[in-house]
Amino acid sequence: MGIYVRDMLKSEPFKDFKLIAGHKGLDNQIQGIAVMDAPDSFERWSYGRELVITSGYVFYKNPGLFENIIESGDLNKISAFGIKLGRFIDHIPEHVIAAFDQYNIPLINIPLEYSWMGIMNQLNVLVMNQSIRQFNIRNTNPNNYSNLSYQVRKIDKILSQIEKEMNFPAMLYDLSNEKAYYSSPAFLKLADQLEIEDFWEPSFDYTKEILCNNLNMVRYRFFDDKYVRPYSWITVPITVGDKIEAYFVVVEATDLIDYFDQFALRIGFVLLQSLYEQLLIAQNIGDAGFEKFIADYLLGNLSNHEIIAKRATDLKLDINLKYYLILMTQTNNDIQLSSYKDIVKNTVYTNTSYTDIRMAILDENSFIFLIPKDETLSHEKNLKLVRKYFRELYNKLERKVDNINLLFGISDKSDTIFELKRNYTRCEKTITNGKLIFPNKNYLVYSDLGAFAWIDIQKDEVEMMLKDLKKLFDHDENKELIDTLKVYLDCNMNYSHTAKKLYLHINTVRKRIEHIKDRIHIELEEPLDRLKLEILLNLLN
Repeated sequence: MGIYVRDMLKSEPFKDFKLIAGHKGLDNQIQGIAVMDAPDSFERWSYGRELVITSGYVFYKNPGLFENIIESGDLNKISAFGIKLGRFIDHIPEHVIAAFDQYNIPLINIPLEYSWMGIMNQLNVLVMNQSIRQFNIRNTNPNNYSNLSYQVRKIDKILSQIEKEMNFPAMLYDLSNEKAYYSSPAFLKLADQLEIEDFWEPSFDYTKEILCNNLNMVRYRFFDDKYVRPYSWITVPITVGDKIEAYFVVVEATDLIDYFDQFALRIGFVLLQSLYEQLLIAQNIGDAGFEKFIADYLLGNLSNHEIIAKRATDLKLDINLKYYLILMTQTNNDIQLSSYKDIVKNTVYTNTSYTDIRMAILDENSFIFLIPKDETLSHEKNLKLVRKYFRELYNKLERKVDNINLLFGISDKSDTIFELKRNYTRCEKTITNGKLIFPNKNYLVYSDLGAFAWIDIQKDEVEMMLKDLKKLFDHDENKELIDTLKVYLDCNMNYSHTAKKLYLHINTVRKRIEHIKDRIHIELEEPLDRLKLEILLNLLN
């Protein structure tokens, strides 16, 4: 990034600068500014693509210096040359003017009253203002700042503009979502030898240069025989509060950004930082409103459809859409999931699978999620995506919260917001009964309960019955009793069939079953008790 000579001369601060030669070089881009105060300045200190300015004193004291610079080829390195005529030298020789025309390097007469600091400041302001205009990405205005599609679009625009301005590819790596966004495929091509984490925690020998302490902006460099020059990149953390949310990276490879490129770098960083802070505020406001809505709804404080519709509309919930409701509970008694709510929020809202997902905290270990149904997909496909999403969520949370144990109850009947309480009851039933029927599953769906969805199994009753059953399971000598009980239930309590299947005498079967009845205090002839017993056996297995 920089500014074209043409644009500099057209601007108000430089209107009195006069072009002497090099008219065809007006589209040269100025990437910095340098003051020439020694005869070997070009050779020793010129980086290239600068606007070089001089009072002319060095040429006055060193006759033939213009000719030496032209002959050395150093003139080609710069973008433009400014000199104050009338103080130390009065005119430029015709053959020097011809050389500037030949190499298309603008030669500019600087008025005597202009100070070097004034020139530098005005040029910096021009470049900064130009950069701000170039980064104008306000046409991505969202209806909802917490909408992830808005976030992704804005990140893409910022990164693309950075590469366009600087001609160096950029990346943003979101830590919560574990997702990388790239300005273009050029980033991956230049960085194909590096792992993602190497950009902020290199796994090899490197040098480190602090470019800005306040922003923790760092240039990393390492040396490798396959590169002619050191390989480098710049990394800046995106921090909200005290937490690093993402890393912003620009790959220089074997080149280095110019002075004015740092303007684009800083503007890009500020925009990304602002985006993350903006989204966090929007999420917190949206979550608070949605949580209050859910609490009032489940407590019966919303008395009719009109009130529900108004509250939902205020929260940008479409009352005509159908939603899937999911209840997530954490079952490890040593953990309170609400203590990790920021981690959960960031993980949920930075996942690109569902951009309109809504989340509410019910208590210290229960969260509820509302996901719009995609009407373009079948019911089965929708459910498949829902399960996939929450499996991914569980995997990510497991890596961030030690010893977490989650259960998901999914009401697989999508419905409008007006049936939210009914679907919540289904989610509760799914978890309560589902963990007994399917003790090894973390993802429980209401329809999988079958007839068990209609049964109300009390926790204290389950514990009492389990206590008796565990006595049987805890002793190896009772294995025959347990095996007999299972087969007996499978054979619909038919002694004869059970005996045949176990190769036992029928009286042996009768004695074992009677013994079991005495031990567990349950009426096997009662269908409901028998059903509960089958559930308990399944749980103990």
